[in-house]
Amino acid sequence: MHVGASFHFARPAWQPQRWSVGGSIYVGPRYSYYPRPYYVYYPTYVPSYYESYSYYPVQPAYTAPGVTYVAPVRQPLPRLGVGLFAGGSDVGTQGDGSSIQSSDIGLLGRFRLTPGLVLEGEMGKMSYDVDGTSNLRVDRRLGASLLYEIGAYNSWAPYILVGTGVQQADVAGSYSTTQDYGEIGIGLRWALSRQFHLAFDLRTGSRATVSSDTMATASTGTVARTITPPPADSNDTEQYSRARLSAILYF
Repeated sequence: MHVGASFHFARPAWQPQRWSVGGSIYVGPRYSYYPRPYYVYYPTYVPSYYESYSYYPVQPAYTAPGVTYVAPVRQPLPRLGVGLFAGGSDVGTQGDGSSIQSSDIGLLGRFRLTPGLVLEGEMGKMSYDVDGTSNLRVDRRLGASLLYEIGAYNSWAPYILVGTGVQQADVAGSYSTTQDYGEIGIGLRWALSRQFHLAFDLRTGSRATVSSDTMATASTGTVARTITPPPADSNDTEQYSRARLSAILYF
């Protein structure tokens, strides 16, 4: 209820004194407006609200309503993987400086030392077909590489590598050498899922002969002698490059 009143007094010079009384009475509610803040409340952290390019999802930590959120924790990357690879190799020949190509197949295993650092071991076989002759030279290889993945938590991760190993080269079943090698390379890994990855890499390296048969025993013709690795006493090296496509299953 609201009550108001007013009083007026006027006395002109030419009239007698006058009095007047005025006022108003209002009965009803009285309203006042006070602005109030507006709040948006989310009870838990929802990772899908935020854009992410990582294949491996983050796992939010639970907190009670009204408590400060804890930073999300990533799932650990898979550590042990086994796989197959296939590709090709290009190796320089002796004499004319040309090169020949071969197939390259084998098995590999990977062990993750840190989120980005991976140790790889491989067993491979290279077969050279020259002028219609299949398996004229066969190289059997055992090696290891150290890889570093850039952005290991992403589905696409480029990597660099350095590797070394030993191999045995057999030419036409009559000449064999034992070689050690070193190589460097670059690659790209694609995680189709957490357990299954594809990888492609390019490698280049050099092979040196540690021991060999007598060169005279390689009497299978000019073609065989052309792709024969250099003998141990020549101090020559064999330059090569190779490309691999790998499929890896992690546990």
